[in-house]
Amino acid sequence: MLLETPPRIRFEGYLIDRPAWQLQWQGETITLNRKTFDLLLYLIDHRDRVVPKDELLQSLWRDQFVEESNLSQHVFLLRKALSRHASEQKIIETVPGRGYRFAAPLEVESKSENRSSTSSQILVHASASVTEITIEDEEMGVDAPSYLLREGGARSRRPLWVAVGSLVVIVLAIAAWFGWQHWLDKSAGAPVDVVIAPLAGSTGDAILDSALVDALRMDLSQSPYVSPVTAARVRATLTEMKQDPNAAMNLTTATEVCERTNSQAVLHGGIARVGQHYLLTEEATSCVNGSMLAEAKQEVSTLEGLPHGIDKLAENVRRELGESRRSIARFDVPLFAGKTASLEALKAFTQAQVQSNQGKYVDAIGLMKKAVAADPEFAEAYYDLAAYSGSVLDRNNEREALLKAYNLRDTANEPTRLAIVALYHSAITLDLYEAERNYRNWTELYPRSAQAWNGLSIVERELGHHQDARTAAEHALELRPSVAGLYANLSYEQIHTGDPRGALATCNQAISKGIDVDYVREHCFQAAYALHDAAQVQKQRTWADTHPDAIYIRFDEISVAIAEGRFSDAHRLTPPLDGIMRRQGLLEPANGFIRDIGSNLVESGDVAEGISLLRSVPVDAKDDASVLGLAWAGDYAAAENAVHSMQAEFPQGTLWNDYRGPEIKAIVALATHRPKDAIQALERARPLEGRDPVISMLRGNAYLAAGQPGLAEAAYRKVLDGPDQEPEAEEVPLSWLGLGRAYAAEGNREAAIKAYGRFLSLWAHADANSAHLLEAKSELGALQNSRSIQ
Repeated sequence: MLLETPPRIRFEGYLIDRPAWQLQWQGETITLNRKTFDLLLYLIDHRDRVVPKDELLQSLWRDQFVEESNLSQHVFLLRKALSRHASEQKIIETVPGRGYRFAAPLEVESKSENRSSTSSQILVHASASVTEITIEDEEMGVDAPSYLLREGGARSRRPLWVAVGSLVVIVLAIAAWFGWQHWLDKSAGAPVDVVIAPLAGSTGDAILDSALVDALRMDLSQSPYVSPVTAARVRATLTEMKQDPNAAMNLTTATEVCERTNSQAVLHGGIARVGQHYLLTEEATSCVNGSMLAEAKQEVSTLEGLPHGIDKLAENVRRELGESRRSIARFDVPLFAGKTASLEALKAFTQAQVQSNQGKYVDAIGLMKKAVAADPEFAEAYYDLAAYSGSVLDRNNEREALLKAYNLRDTANEPTRLAIVALYHSAITLDLYEAERNYRNWTELYPRSAQAWNGLSIVERELGHHQDARTAAEHALELRPSVAGLYANLSYEQIHTGDPRGALATCNQAISKGIDVDYVREHCFQAAYALHDAAQVQKQRTWADTHPDAIYIRFDEISVAIAEGRFSDAHRLTPPLDGIMRRQGLLEPANGFIRDIGSNLVESGDVAEGISLLRSVPVDAKDDASVLGLAWAGDYAAAENAVHSMQAEFPQGTLWNDYRGPEIKAIVALATHRPKDAIQALERARPLEGRDPVISMLRGNAYLAAGQPGLAEAAYRKVLDGPDQEPEAEEVPLSWLGLGRAYAAEGNREAAIKAYGRFLSLWAHADANSAHLLEAKSELGALQNSRSIQ
């Protein structure tokens, strides 16, 4: 049933101005893309029921095939836009197994209509959406204008016929325009995942043969419709098949890879020399039944023209597989910007990728430098050069290559351009909000890109948006269920959204698939600890004992020891972990771990040992954890100078300006007995407070020191009650201690005694001489004595 809805609607403080196609919040326009706005209107118009997903897909993408993930992405964007109201009202409700419902009550805004009862006219109503225009004729009334009522022959009725004729022309023109648009947008079915087999035949140069296949893969990767299975995923699948991942596939092997990766087609072709010319061919066959899905060919007159021949061949393949003409026109950037491609650049690019796949980043860097020397406008090569340089912590070369890639970004295909912009804002401007916008654009254009969803998940985590990060991580893992890091990312976000049981299930799912690595086991350990599942905790410890190079569980053991006040255990466990990392050549990561452990010790009251650790490693003024360590170690001037320097260098840097800067300023202010300055500094960090519990705890400490125990209580409660609570974070027991002090300051002895008791239970195995333990016992004893006297 289509409900009648007025042109202007209010709900939960939002205003929809339907004629203007606008969504507003308190006078501010919220930007929505057209499809997301269409989704909102459709749910409102059918708000009396649950709207099935199939109905939404058919109504919003008429005559098009799109995957359900596309709808999920628009629901995600819509919920994000409708997240500003303060009430608990859920506006877009998911009904599992059925669909979505608009759940907010509408506040109808009446609008007077000055429609004369005596006037009569022909009205054209254009209900505009992406897919249709509706033309309606309203009845003429009895008091029509005189030229419409005049009796007589054709002469007297001419204005009416002119009007009707004009209307017909307009309608036909609109129909023709939409027909043309439909033709441009028409596709031949579902999107296609393809496995690319090597070319049969040869140019006489084996490296060039391989390079042409890579060029074809890059050309096809810009299509939102045809998705080539990545080379990394092909190698992983070949390894599962007990085959050499670096050996060339034949058609039979490629077909099995296609089946194992749940893809739809194998792309196989050849290259043949015909006189002085070359003939490139490609065929796409179904890996389900072997039927022919597409075939394309391209003739090239010279050897140097082969890369551009591959560009044209890829375009033909996309069209034959059913991609719409509009999509091909929009996403069809040649691999090389110039008219003449550099074969040397392409060959060096391919060889560099081979070396990087084997972990030989130094060799890959040398080859990629050769590629950009041969073609200084090769944007993809600069991007990979930046990535390889980052892998060996060569920040200067990473920055230089990334700046060049960014300057050339408009010459790259769309997914590469989006990747360049994302890395640019992550590594150069440090603007996480701009990176977030870029990743959202990327996921909307390429909803089947695991790289885009994973990048969005990571940037949402950095912003403290754990529910959004979890949703993106789920999409990424669904698309690439063979990648270990995606299991780790999802389980991390499940823990930080209050679902440790789900996190443990995700970890066990990875292990059951043979993905049994340190950084997956780490989240198994964390989830088991949050669930108080001693058997699972011990299971992960046993695994670590049998893997002497495992790092992350050992670090978690130290974090748990600190959180429980067992500082002597943390002291004992730290040197072995440091030694393991340094033996593996992980010098800077080892320094980072030492800084984290030292900061956590100081925060938890083990000040002398924490400061000793912090000062045992070099200071990196550009590393936020290092600068934080300066503040905890009492080097206040050095910490504040480093922050000011980084804020000047990165004026758009989200973390330096909106998180670490305020955090460090608050730590210094509290240490120098200026709690009001700490409160003021921490206000700027509110939007990022979900990153971890330290900001809320610091705010509680500042309010308590400023004599505002009620506000302190609320801040500590945010640490203890929030779904993003970190199970092994030292801020949890320390917030129970702070809460006890806040209740005591308010005169609420019973609540204070319970809070102190909770702290002491968490620190039941703490070192007997730890400062916070002694303070808590003394303060609790005073409260209990006061109650007994009364």
